[in-house]
Amino acid sequence: MKKIIALLLCLATVVTVFASCSARDEDDKGAIVNMYLFNEIRNFDPLYAYTNESSLEHDGEDSNGNPVFISKLNANAEAVELLGLLYEGLFRLSSDGKVEKALCKSYEYIKKENADKPENNVYMLRITLRDTRWSDNTKVSANDFIFTVKRILDPGISCDAAVMLYDIKNAKLVKSGDISRDRLGISSPDTSTIEIEFEKDINVDRFLEVLASPILVPLRENKVDAHETDDKGELIYGADGMPATSKDWATKATSLVCSGPFFIRKLDDTLGKEWALERNKYYSAKENREEAVDKYVTPYKIIIHYDFSLDEVLNAYNEGTLFYVGALTSEAFEQYKDQLTINDTFSVGSYMFNPDSELMQNPAVRRALSLALDRNEIAKFVTASIPATGLIPMKVYDLDKKTSYRAQYGDVIKTEANIEEAKSVLKAAGVKGGEIVLLARTSQHTKNDEVGMAAYAKAQWEKLGFTVTVDEKGRNQYQAKFNEGAYDVLYTDWQAYSVRPFNMVAPFSIYYSGTALDTEHHNYDPKPNRTGYSDSEYDKIIEEAASFDEGSRERNDKVYEAEKKLMEDMPIIPLVFYRDYYMISKELSGIKDTYYNFKILTKMKLKNYHDYLPAEETEEATAAE
Repeated sequence: MKKIIALLLCLATVVTVFASCSARDEDDKGAIVNMYLFNEIRNFDPLYAYTNESSLEHDGEDSNGNPVFISKLNANAEAVELLGLLYEGLFRLSSDGKVEKALCKSYEYIKKENADKPENNVYMLRITLRDTRWSDNTKVSANDFIFTVKRILDPGISCDAAVMLYDIKNAKLVKSGDISRDRLGISSPDTSTIEIEFEKDINVDRFLEVLASPILVPLRENKVDAHETDDKGELIYGADGMPATSKDWATKATSLVCSGPFFIRKLDDTLGKEWALERNKYYSAKENREEAVDKYVTPYKIIIHYDFSLDEVLNAYNEGTLFYVGALTSEAFEQYKDQLTINDTFSVGSYMFNPDSELMQNPAVRRALSLALDRNEIAKFVTASIPATGLIPMKVYDLDKKTSYRAQYGDVIKTEANIEEAKSVLKAAGVKGGEIVLLARTSQHTKNDEVGMAAYAKAQWEKLGFTVTVDEKGRNQYQAKFNEGAYDVLYTDWQAYSVRPFNMVAPFSIYYSGTALDTEHHNYDPKPNRTGYSDSEYDKIIEEAASFDEGSRERNDKVYEAEKKLMEDMPIIPLVFYRDYYMISKELSGIKDTYYNFKILTKMKLKNYHDYLPAEETEEATAAE
């Protein structure tokens, strides 16, 4: 409450003389909007930011010998919301799933077939970029997007989104380490044009949906592969005598550059502090042309209050000092439900197993643990969620956006617990108990009550004869335990990176996992994804699915067969389907939703915003007069 009072006192000092002005003063930068987004993230690299862990670990080298630092937990829906403000891709999906141009100015599909020499057939998508610039005033170029694609397909980098790019010529061969990245079918004849070649004739509309994935945003190679320097600007060298690659580019506001409408102006080193996003004045701006500062991005700043508890968030909203709320306690969610905008997401709250745990690698144990859980009860611990009925979430398409895959194929797991069936599965497998360590995060800033969920799971699993220890850890200790492998089960988000169901089940096959290969020792044997799951029968199903065209009933039928197989072997336990929700003040307008749930805030307006400017902003404007 002290924080709320302090915020109110700060606003009380505002100079309100501007409120009566009918025209914008030249020194008026625009609105400063106080908002609350949930689950603070600390890595803004789109390839890895969908993990909400702040710590990174060394994970070998990419094919060029550069060190790779990642956190191995999977994606979460919250990161999509923030990164959607910082980066912009070639395309995006509107709230109803329609493909819209973003960085793309225009595109054309070129098809040239030679019946006598089919090896000379050409299938190419040519994309022209619109003129826009990074937050440091560097032009966004075709090579920035090409770098992102080649990075995802680098055999030395783990990324289970790689499978959705396999329509690109030579993409699968590049990812498997069979040929060089230089032979990938993507190039740039000039700085504003991208040419993507394909193995065969494709459905262009479906590939544009792929390009709308939030993970496919341009990145600057000179930032990602920048060398580390000391305080004097001198290069830091590693043990091998080579310049060390910096891992700060995506974790520090001072080194991060953004192509989207906002960039991070203020980011405290300590967790749970206030963040500040500021208008990227170069976003869409024309070079050497004077334009109004708010022509393309209306709000000047967005202040994200991670320094508030969820109770303080609600108090600030009701006091009229916080204008957007994206996280509530379960009780507040029910109380304010009529005021909330609620949408399905691409994220599935799941229990994941330690791939090195002997007990957890027994499929019978995993299946029994799943059967013992009532997902209706689990949903009570995750605000706004609904019980999961399979691995593939509600927003993933069936053949097109008219019908969801989940609606077409129905449930593959039951939401109710079945203790007796779980006991029968264990008995048939000859399993008589065992010890389980369930790792759970403690936090006041999350929509998930992992501790309460873990207590419920412990009670259910002990009915099966297991001895369960719930290891409650704060954020940093949790990450350390994960890195050490000191757990058997933990809670995570499992994210779909595209609207196509094949792309979510394929990474459980070792041939489509996207897991980094041991390029350092020239070992290119395929590896399973982070669950450790490997099954030759499953691999065959995925290969058969891949042989059919994307968006065909034949492929989706095979996807359904693969999903059923996964839910029998249970390499991961789907628990809940997340839903995105938010509440906005009547003073705020101009917020647009997208299909991936990040918000378009370029035209967001705060009514009478001068009344809410902090004292330092109004004093600065007055001094400028």
